[in-house]
Amino acid sequence: MKYYNFPRLNLVLPGVLLLFLASGCTIPGDVSTNSNRITEVSQTTSLPVSPVNETILPEITATDFEPAAQLQTATSKQSLTTNLTQLSSTDVQDVPCNLASAGIPLDVTIPDNTRLEPNEPFSKIWRLINAGSCTWSSDYTLVWFSGDDFGATLVQPVVKVIPPGESVEFAVDMIAPDVPGLYVGYWMVMSDSGELFGIGPNGNSPFWVRVQVIAVETPSPTITTTPKPTSVVFSTGQVNLSVDQAIDLDHGELDLSDQADGVLEESVEGQLQWSALNEGRFAIFGLSKPGELECTLTTLSEQPISVSGLEAGIYLCYRTGDGLPGMLQIEDLFVEESRLAINFTTWAVP
Repeated sequence: MKYYNFPRLNLVLPGVLLLFLASGCTIPGDVSTNSNRITEVSQTTSLPVSPVNETILPEITATDFEPAAQLQTATSKQSLTTNLTQLSSTDVQDVPCNLASAGIPLDVTIPDNTRLEPNEPFSKIWRLINAGSCTWSSDYTLVWFSGDDFGATLVQPVVKVIPPGESVEFAVDMIAPDVPGLYVGYWMVMSDSGELFGIGPNGNSPFWVRVQVIAVETPSPTITTTPKPTSVVFSTGQVNLSVDQAIDLDHGELDLSDQADGVLEESVEGQLQWSALNEGRFAIFGLSKPGELECTLTTLSEQPISVSGLEAGIYLCYRTGDGLPGMLQIEDLFVEESRLAINFTTWAVP
């Protein structure tokens, strides 16, 4: 009789496969139980079976199978939220606290050059938008800035809360002056801390009311009048002024204190202002260019005019010490350098 020796490895492998088939062809979660069953098979078949290494199937948790896409999505959402928060915070910081812009329309009532009779009452209404980042509370006020006050209350309280982005209509009751002429008054908003602000790119330009008071027509005999001659320019020019420099607008000469009509000064608060000298008189006209007749009819004053709060391009009317009418335009304002660039035109009186 012949005996055949079979390699043990060839017998162990079929035994393990039989065990997998008996268990439904699945990998059990309990590795130690699987080892006992393999030992039982070896005892039944009288075949040697190598012990199972329990480290072959490592313990696997649910977190090991978390999809990479979900991790990326969560990270992306978190990053997007952080970026939006930072962007929103940056935008808010870039917007000034106190800033206004003109509504549509700005002049709800009494547009520029409205014709009124002497002493005629009227109500001027402006529409403004809160373009800043701070809410206008009841501590904010509408205040008269310069020019004619038209008999109005100079400080008007804000009667409602205006959050950023909302518009509001400010109404001020006024009375037309009793003398025919062209009149203009400038107004601004004052914050609870006393800061003045208005409209324009930098929020430092006032808004205004400008009316023309006409003479009341009364029956009178026909009078033959001589046509008014065309305006004749007496002098014109462009100059740059530094603090304490004065100008004679009759001849366009600088630093003539005894003949000068106006001087650029620095106020106690450190603001640039335009002051009249000798018999010179001035008034802010606005952004539209005036003619000789308009500047002749404009009410002028010797009071200083703050130019730090004005924007480039605005016009002033004046009368020189020699009694000649004229207009002055602020071409550029260099606040940090305390300089002012102007051009002027003085007309000859026929």
